[in-house]
Amino acid sequence: MISIIHTKTKPIKDVKSAFSKLMSQLNYKPSKTRVLLKPNIVDAVKPQTAVITDPRIIEGLILALKEKGVEEFVIGENSGFFSIKEENFRRLIKETGYQKMVERLKKRHEIDVKILNLQFTDLEEYSWTYGKLKLPKICRTHSYINIAKMKTHQMTGVTLSMKNQKGLLLFQDKKNFHLGYGGAGSLHSCIREHAKVIQPEFSIIDGTSALEGTGPVTGPENQTKVRHLGILLAGKDMIELDNAACQIMGVPIEDVQHLPKREVKLAPGSEPLIPVDPPFQKPDSYMKYGNIFLHTSPYGCSNCQMAFSRMFRKIMFTPEFVKKFQLLQQKYPRIDVFVGKMSITEVPNLDNPVVFFGNCTQSIAEELGKKFIPECPPNHNKALEMLFKL
Repeated sequence: MISIIHTKTKPIKDVKSAFSKLMSQLNYKPSKTRVLLKPNIVDAVKPQTAVITDPRIIEGLILALKEKGVEEFVIGENSGFFSIKEENFRRLIKETGYQKMVERLKKRHEIDVKILNLQFTDLEEYSWTYGKLKLPKICRTHSYINIAKMKTHQMTGVTLSMKNQKGLLLFQDKKNFHLGYGGAGSLHSCIREHAKVIQPEFSIIDGTSALEGTGPVTGPENQTKVRHLGILLAGKDMIELDNAACQIMGVPIEDVQHLPKREVKLAPGSEPLIPVDPPFQKPDSYMKYGNIFLHTSPYGCSNCQMAFSRMFRKIMFTPEFVKKFQLLQQKYPRIDVFVGKMSITEVPNLDNPVVFFGNCTQSIAEELGKKFIPECPPNHNKALEMLFKL
């Protein structure tokens, strides 16, 4: 059973009221006085981009949970690219507005909130389909609440509550998910099986603003757009909740390989489930950055995608690099960049420059005699140097 409610992100008292109603409609109270909140904080961007779970949503949720008797609050995330170095994680928390939100709760309500980098925390080992999986111990010691962002995703169709659990994984396991553990599975099967290993007590999808197009991060040249829906969805079953979100987005369940189909039941008091019009724009098979076409294979890792995105942002916001990029576009009308493990038959015969990005592509780059940018993921500054040398 799920519930839907309309809310804005300001004022915070309205967000708090919305969560109080959702929890009441679904008869939810945390089983413990300590809570782990797992939002989606995948990139160092502002909330208005609709790329991250809005920190004001988390703020209102904390205030509502405080009235339910919760005494300890931990926000946990492993964003991969930003979590492997603590200084990058601190920048992520600052630039997304989470640090200010935590300070605001302390100042105005005397509520202490800890933000935990899940790459560096105590772990427990679980048995699952692909062997052993290490997950944060805090998922068991605290009431675990999953707060996803409503977005489309280039590789998985959508990223909702089931996909949001990928942020519990260690950096290496994130890569293993994309590689399907050496071909034993796929990213889709790993997401589905992971949801059997660990389930949150309560799941929420932030649809106050949502991202459509070639997500899950902001795409250049209008490849992604923000949809202002002003809704929150919640439930105790991730599969049912994600089914409801897909119906709202106008995404056929059959198009989301990791998501089993399940009947959606609305809780008493819930607002109706109404698909948006028009449906969410579907992801393209590539991301376009000026004259650069970025292709990610089904086994490509989001860490390489993020490294490429950071590289391109540096180009756009550095006057010297803007000029160099303009010259590069004059020299080559099109450059194709490939990310992720793939076969030689998946690479089209192109006359324009072709670049392979990340260690997964090394063997195919060498076989084809093409440019290769090493590391896992590549350093975006070094990648930039190599790009301008084409």
